[in-house]
Amino acid sequence: MMKVEGNMSNLVKEKRDELALEMGWSLERAQGYVDGETSERSGQEMPPYHKVAMDDYSKGFRTGYYTQACSLSIRDIREKLSA
Repeated sequence: MMKVEGNMSNLVKEKRDELALEMGWSLERAQGYVDGETSERSGQEMPPYHKVAMDDYSKGFRTGYYTQACSLSIRDIREKLSA
């Protein structure tokens, strides 16, 4: 099992814990979500393992990665339409 405590900032821990509580997710899945969002925001490609793996962390990672990508796309479309 992945160690999720490490050197996380308090803000990241709070977001992870809040997601786990609100969504009924495990801490691993919520941490994956936060890491997926961060990875997509920084322009990193999704690691191949997380594309296909079925563990909680990877499921959360994909959700965070693609949710962030979709919200950016929608924002770009809205900006273009309003211009």
